[in-house]
Amino acid sequence: MGSEGPKAITIHVTGFKKFQGVPINPTEFIVNNLKDYVEKKGLPAGVTLGSCTVLEVAGDGALPQLHQTMESVVSKTDANSNANVVWVS
Repeated sequence: MGSEGPKAITIHVTGFKKFQGVPINPTEFIVNNLKDYVEKKGLPAGVTLGSCTVLEVAGDGALPQLHQTMESVVSKTDANSNANVVWVS
């Protein structure tokens, strides 16, 4: 006990596409550029960037893609692993 060390953290990020009157949604810009930024700047030890997904703005329109994204992550995550998963939208 106590020798396991800190749990790893995987962060998954979602943003939304443009919407009426806004040509580029700021969250779309962030999500589309986040992987490159992380590759250049890095993350703290034990933290990894998982998926970066841009969803439709309409709630119902976003659900199928959101479910697909979440299911792909859950299927890759071992329930017994020493990891925490964080979703940021």
